[in-house]
Amino acid sequence: MPIDLKPTPETHGAVHGQARDEALPGLIDDKVIAAIAEAIAAVGTADFPRAIAALCLKASHFDSAFICAFFTGDKPLPLYSDLSDEQDRRIIVPYVGSAYLLDPFYDLFKQNVGDRVVGLNECSPDDFRSSDYYRMFYADTDLNDEMGVFVRLGTDASILMSLGVRDDRLDLSQRSKSTLEALLGVIANLCRQHWPRLAPSPQAGSSRRDNHLEKAFEMFATSMLSNRESEIVRLILKGHSSKSMARVLGNSPETVKVHRKRIYAKMGITSQGELFSIFLRALSCMPPEGQDDPLSYLEDFAPAPR
Repeated sequence: MPIDLKPTPETHGAVHGQARDEALPGLIDDKVIAAIAEAIAAVGTADFPRAIAALCLKASHFDSAFICAFFTGDKPLPLYSDLSDEQDRRIIVPYVGSAYLLDPFYDLFKQNVGDRVVGLNECSPDDFRSSDYYRMFYADTDLNDEMGVFVRLGTDASILMSLGVRDDRLDLSQRSKSTLEALLGVIANLCRQHWPRLAPSPQAGSSRRDNHLEKAFEMFATSMLSNRESEIVRLILKGHSSKSMARVLGNSPETVKVHRKRIYAKMGITSQGELFSIFLRALSCMPPEGQDDPLSYLEDFAPAPR
């Protein structure tokens, strides 16, 4: 579903690369200027991902950073994370493996967004914070809010710097966004200097499977559901409510609820959590040459009899 990110009057100038003068006083301080100098010095070195993350964190006052590269037709490439090793194992590994397909920021990348600063609430479905995807990839990090800084690297790749804040007493979103928009030209040019070209990770035997993950998502549950029901499944997984799905599909919320009840009955499940678990297991079991519904490769899945 295309995401409408029309600039507000307050951010219009910054979105088009014209940093608003009023965004600068008090927001870009000596610590941010020092972080810019450090990031410039780190271009071309192994320390650059940490330095550019530090710049973004000092400018936004957020406290957590994850950097990855998105590619057309391939899985993301992680470039930096300040999460613990255990959090990386439980969150980043499954995210990069397949769960990124449900990420609102990845949806935005597929819409060819250019250099942009976007808050999670701007690009996520209305029920996203109640979704199992959100609980799996956000609950353990204790993040209260997230903001994405996109840097476009040509037609088929983008850098995403995901910035998180844990302190729920702070409402930093608009202030942080204004500062990052004022610095976006600097951040983007530094990233393009350091990463003039990026390619997906060359893992032996995985490229064909990675290239088919998008198709696998589109094919999920199609062997047992109608086209409309399969479409609703994809929207459920992404965190849409019945009202939101009704708007997307041009139906009434009541019709969507009827479809949802049929879907759960056909699949022999009772909750969105079960659907999410089956989705992740099915994609993990799909072989590199897989072309069909990923459910067909899940040996222990037995749909309800018709």
